[in-house]
Amino acid sequence: MDNRLNEKKLYFQRVLAVWEGFCQLHKELYDLTCEEYLTLLESDIDKLETMLPLKDEIISKIGELEKDRSELIDQLNHTGLFANKIVKASDLLASFAELDQQSAIPALKNLNSLLIDIVQKIQEQNKKNQQFLNKAMISLREIKQGFTGKKNYSTYGADGLTRSLNR
Repeated sequence: MDNRLNEKKLYFQRVLAVWEGFCQLHKELYDLTCEEYLTLLESDIDKLETMLPLKDEIISKIGELEKDRSELIDQLNHTGLFANKIVKASDLLASFAELDQQSAIPALKNLNSLLIDIVQKIQEQNKKNQQFLNKAMISLREIKQGFTGKKNYSTYGADGLTRSLNR
C-alpha cells in the first residue's frame, strides 16, 4: 500500500511539473500577444515580423508539453493506480484531487485555475489584436477605394467583422 502511495506521489510531481510548464509557456505567449498589440499600434511591421516566429516557437513548445501530458496519461492508465481510466485533462486532475487536497496548498488546483485564467486572457487579447487588424484593413480598403473613385460603405461589429451597408 505504501509503495502505491509513493508511486502516486511521484506521478503527482510529474503532473505538477507539466502544469507548471503549461502556465509558464502560456504566460510567455500572453506577454508576447500583448507586445504584439503594442507593436500593431506602433505600426512597426519589422518588429511584428520578428515576433511571429517567437509565437510559433512557444506554441510548438506547448504542443510538445501536450504530448508529454498525453504520454503521462497513457503511463498512468497502464499502472493500474486509479480505478477509472484517465482520458482527458479533467480526469487527470480528478485522479490527483485527493493528493492535491492533502497538500498544504492545493498546487495542482491552483495551477489549473491559473492556466485557465491565462488562456482566457490570451483569447481576449487575440480578439483585440484581430479587431485592430480588421479596422486597419477597412481603413486601407477605404483609402484604396478613394483612389479608384469607387466608394462602398461598410462598418464593423463588436466582433471586428465587416458589414456592408446598402446606400
